Amino acid sequence: MIDYKKEFSSFDGKVWLNAASEGPLPIVAQKALAEAVEWKSKPYLLTNAKFASTVVELKDSIGKLINVPSHDVILANSASYGLHILANGIRWQAGDEVLLMQNDFPTDILPWLALEKRGVKVRQIKPKDRIITPDELSANITARTKVFCITHVHTFSGYVLEVEKFDEICRNKGVRLVVNLSQSLATMPVDVSKYPVDAVVCAGYKWLCGPYGSGFCWIRPDWRDELDYNQAYWISSLSSEELRSEDVLKFREMKGARKYDIFGTANFFNFVPFKAAIDLWLEIGLDNARKYHDELIDYFLGRLNPAGYLLISPKQGKSRSSLVVISHKNPERNPGIHQRLLEQGVYTALWKGNIRVAAHVYNTKDDIEKLLAAL
Repeated sequence: MIDYKKEFSSFDGKVWLNAASEGPLPIVAQKALAEAVEWKSKPYLLTNAKFASTVVELKDSIGKLINVPSHDVILANSASYGLHILANGIRWQAGDEVLLMQNDFPTDILPWLALEKRGVKVRQIKPKDRIITPDELSANITARTKVFCITHVHTFSGYVLEVEKFDEICRNKGVRLVVNLSQSLATMPVDVSKYPVDAVVCAGYKWLCGPYGSGFCWIRPDWRDELDYNQAYWISSLSSEELRSEDVLKFREMKGARKYDIFGTANFFNFVPFKAAIDLWLEIGLDNARKYHDELIDYFLGRLNPAGYLLISPKQGKSRSSLVVISHKNPERNPGIHQRLLEQGVYTALWKGNIRVAAHVYNTKDDIEKLLAAL
């Protein structure tokens, strides 16, 4: 196996198997952050050129990662940010409908719920199994359905959802499809230029291993330009001539992704190391990351004791992701097992009563052996 561990700091003997919650900063991103801290410590180093390059270069890296034009990337502080742009910017009418999956991660549900006071109907579809199927989506779409928002990889079960089939259904019925990539990007390639979606959102601090408070959004340009969202930030709104002028400022309708960038766009403490982290994934290659994950998962599942544990996630196939969710055959024991893992320095997550394992490229087969021994 390729040694990706050298790209990350030592974990002091601990085993971090929870990239789905928080990814560690790579060494290259730590160095970039140290440089950004020096800019703030010595403000004469923080030139206008550095402000500008922080934004432009990060968008360029994100654009390369998901294969979209860099000028269509919206910088964010989370996945929630992009969903709020949509929830608050779509021109809703009373009776319009949003479809969601019940038991999706709250990020994908909460931004839409406040729309109910505006007369928008928000329906959470309860799947027959762990995740919603294309047939279940199709059966729930009505003439008033405007948006279907879903995750790419289900946080609580590890299933990859059938986005391509969802898109076919949505397009045939005039419904916009919004997908959260937070649990998939950096575990597998995602080519948004070919991906059949109307918008994607993504947190930057999980599998992408950026700083907390980083993320991005992409909205199909034709849909983005239909939004009616009151947001104006002076750096993105004003020309150099307007900044020099003492005349009364006037409202100017803006188009393009830049309008929706998070305020404080040149947030160099976050976005400089975030770019460095994304550039590392461009160097490693997301195909290689996926292959490495598959090797670790196959190793783990091939040695997991079937007499003691149940596999909640798919064992193989297109629906398997880099999230592996397991349960002791007596589910009541899971909290105690999770606590015992923590005491032995093996960090997983406990969600919905099950144990979630999220190994990344910095993990090794030795880490998996420690997990198996602790289990």
